[in-house]
Amino acid sequence: MSSIRLEVDRRTAEGAGEAVVGSVLRAGRYSVEDATRRLEKDFEDLTRQAVPGRAWRAWRSEVFPLDGRASYEPVGTVYVNGGRRSQGMMAYWTRPGINRAREGQWLAIPTKAAGSRGRGRDLTPGEWERATGIRLDFVYTGRGKTAFLVARGVAANNGSGALRQSTRLRRQRDVASGRSREEKSVPIFVLIPFQRHANRVGLETAIARAEARLVQDFGARLAQI
Repeated sequence: MSSIRLEVDRRTAEGAGEAVVGSVLRAGRYSVEDATRRLEKDFEDLTRQAVPGRAWRAWRSEVFPLDGRASYEPVGTVYVNGGRRSQGMMAYWTRPGINRAREGQWLAIPTKAAGSRGRGRDLTPGEWERATGIRLDFVYTGRGKTAFLVARGVAANNGSGALRQSTRLRRQRDVASGRSREEKSVPIFVLIPFQRHANRVGLETAIARAEARLVQDFGARLAQI
């Protein structure tokens, strides 16, 4: 019976094995990185289509290890960049749920007459009163569960449109100067007991697509090793 004797240099075999393992690990890293970046882009596109403003810019992604090294367990993550306000905003648009005020209070939604707090943030009723010096009155309409915080007896400054409290002295000055400002009651905040999430951005389909893309891309890279 004939026989075959196979001699393999141990160092050569170990080197070849390490090269193959390294190639596989790099393929995994590149596939995870590509799938993660593309998922971030999908989230941005979905958010831009459904949410007004620049909310889509809140999405960020990272791939670990951060230094780009190949790893046995590379991980990609897509997340909302920012603090609790940004995360809450994105949860409102992407998840089912209900926002409720603390301790059974009302949620105060500012009207256009309330103006802006600046930097995209809305004023609270207390901040509005301190900024304007105008006291807000609670008005319950009896229709459903909606109420209002109303500024009574106010007039708009000429030019700016900002509201100011009408007083006897100011009315006398206006009469003396021939000016006339209409005094009125203006709703500043709409009060509601709760608010359902808009939940307009569906991320599940994009995530499933990214998972399938990752498997396909990794298989293609392995075939080239």
